[in-house]
Amino acid sequence: MTNFIDNKILEYSEINSQKEPSLLKELNRETHLKILNPRMLSGAFQGRLLSLISKLINPEKILEIGTYTGYSALCLYEGLDKKGVIHTIDKNEELFEIQKKYFEKTGEKEKFI
Repeated sequence: MTNFIDNKILEYSEINSQKEPSLLKELNRETHLKILNPRMLSGAFQGRLLSLISKLINPEKILEIGTYTGYSALCLYEGLDKKGVIHTIDKNEELFEIQKKYFEKTGEKEKFI
């Protein structure tokens, strides 16, 4: 599949965007290696935008419908209020273990419900 975004725009975005944190890189890689449809992962650019929005709002509660492997939930977690929680919902029980694994790696697994 070819990119529909011009390479110059992609290059500019990569240079001027915050780098993907190591935990998210690890999850991104594992999703692409082990999960049947990895294209559903939000990805670095969308993830950085979600993180920015969350940091601006500093929410106490987040509801994520369609958690998949947890990438976007982890991005939203970056701006979560110290007392906050993220309610994650996904119908695919096969993904629960990978979600749990990465939520635990934050050191605050209790924030992910």
